[in-house]
Amino acid sequence: MKGKMFNSYIAQNRAGTTFNDHELKAIQSGDVDSLVREFCDMKSERYVLQLQCLLKSIGAYMGDVVELNNISLHNEYKGTFLGCQVMDGDTDVFLGIAGDDDALLKVASKFAMEDLQQFNMDAYDALCEMINVINGAYATQLSEADVEVDLHPPVFYTNTLIEAEKGFYVVTFTIDGKEFQMLMVADNKVRLIA
Repeated sequence: MKGKMFNSYIAQNRAGTTFNDHELKAIQSGDVDSLVREFCDMKSERYVLQLQCLLKSIGAYMGDVVELNNISLHNEYKGTFLGCQVMDGDTDVFLGIAGDDDALLKVASKFAMEDLQQFNMDAYDALCEMINVINGAYATQLSEADVEVDLHPPVFYTNTLIEAEKGFYVVTFTIDGKEFQMLMVADNKVRLIA
């Protein structure tokens, strides 16, 4: 991932500062795991792992057309459109994608590798599969740490408020000038209010 996805985030969040040796090595290597550890202040190891899986998956399928803009901690988030998936078992995990139609159609089109012009079953399927890929990678990593989880099918909501008592991360990306968000919740139950 030596492209602009992570470079843009570093430039925005570290402008005017000097980098230490570890940070320079992470930048030179382009290794997502190292970049997340050096440049993203996450509140737990599970979130570090979840963000690594998210960024690797998006980088693998969307390459340099997606830029990471911001990572912020929230207790609630209101989305006009939300696709999401829950994992439960030894821990509770939630991953969602939110954005307006234009942004999410661009994401779905890039992931599906075809030009999708409207929200139809193909667009929904592409977003579902993208969520499955990210959560599948995360579930595999959790399993290697002896944490067992079950993935539930992705679902979609409109005009939904998401709350989590311990807070969660909203990761904002840009694709072709349009913003979309990925919502990451680890070790915490979410509440969805329509």
